[in-house]
Amino acid sequence: MKKTISLFLVLPLLFTVFTANENRVFAEEGPQQVIVKYKENSQSAAAEAQSANLNNETDMAALEVPAGKTAASFMQELKAKGDVEFVEPDYRIELAYTPNDPEFAKLQYHHKKVGTAAAWKQTKGSADVVVAVIDDGMDLLHAELANQFIAPYDALNKQAGTISPGFHGTHVAGLIAGSADNGIWGAGVAPHTKIMPIDVFDDGGFAYTSDLIHGIEHAIASNVDIINMSLGSYYYSKALDQAIQQAHKEGIVIVAAAGNDGTRSAHYPSSLANVISVGAVTNNDTSSLFSNKGPSIDVTAPGTEVYSSLPNNLFGPLSGTSMAAPIVSGVAALIKADQPSLSNKEIEKLIFSSSDDLGKAGRDDVYGHGRVNAKKALKN
Repeated sequence: MKKTISLFLVLPLLFTVFTANENRVFAEEGPQQVIVKYKENSQSAAAEAQSANLNNETDMAALEVPAGKTAASFMQELKAKGDVEFVEPDYRIELAYTPNDPEFAKLQYHHKKVGTAAAWKQTKGSADVVVAVIDDGMDLLHAELANQFIAPYDALNKQAGTISPGFHGTHVAGLIAGSADNGIWGAGVAPHTKIMPIDVFDDGGFAYTSDLIHGIEHAIASNVDIINMSLGSYYYSKALDQAIQQAHKEGIVIVAAAGNDGTRSAHYPSSLANVISVGAVTNNDTSSLFSNKGPSIDVTAPGTEVYSSLPNNLFGPLSGTSMAAPIVSGVAALIKADQPSLSNKEIEKLIFSSSDDLGKAGRDDVYGHGRVNAKKALKN
């Protein structure tokens, strides 16, 4: 089991002691790591940084639960230390997609639904706009994407320059910025946009909340314009919330998949404030059966049997809110390229106001403000 240390120094952090449900969650899930937030200038924090061979001091660490102890008891021990501000479970996060049979899909029908071609009359995006795709890795040599990638980063090993050719991440990246006019396969919604791949998953497909936080911190430090997160879990994390709010404070548009369990339960990071939570619809603009619903849903986008790039120069369909989220990120990238002076809040409002209303009139818990429309967003 790895140990992860995450820098997180900017915002003040508040701590609430366990909720009534947390002991039940421990019994069911048994988190194997916890996130510890140390007080400023903590000696324990300095020791953790030194043990992880980090040159810079840190006030946050992801610690393994020692053998023979429960997460709850270990957290209580840590909380009793005088230099600890708060402790919380470090739950695993999951990618939000479901593979599908390609024979029943219409190739990249989502472009017609969201008006991509019409939007392209105004812009196909800009190399000055960077979308950080925090995911499971990407095929850096894929013919549709090789020219789109900049500064890949392995968040687990804290190494720049190379990442694994992830199945899911390659598909997500292609939906945002797959090349256009190159004579093969399809195209992304914003094909002139640059993608910063940030891999937070190990080879077994697992990632911890602390890994995601580190990926967000790296995106902030890299001055990206948009963050796409087609992943999540059903466990709230104050540390993740703080990282998200800092990213938004820095002017980043944050997009996340709403989850694929057809539930109204809160899903994170998509249910956090200042995150565009994206549900999925079919090619008939009906809600995908798997798509989560609820008061945090902001918009929807095509997410059932959507075609995009796959590793080894392949191309095929996947389904999930994971596919819907990057379509929204692509629309955000087009808006940013067309109107660079817009703030993240202004881009968010433009995406909401230009969406095609579906379901009940006005915002609802199934479709949010509606299905995104790039054509209308660019006209506005």
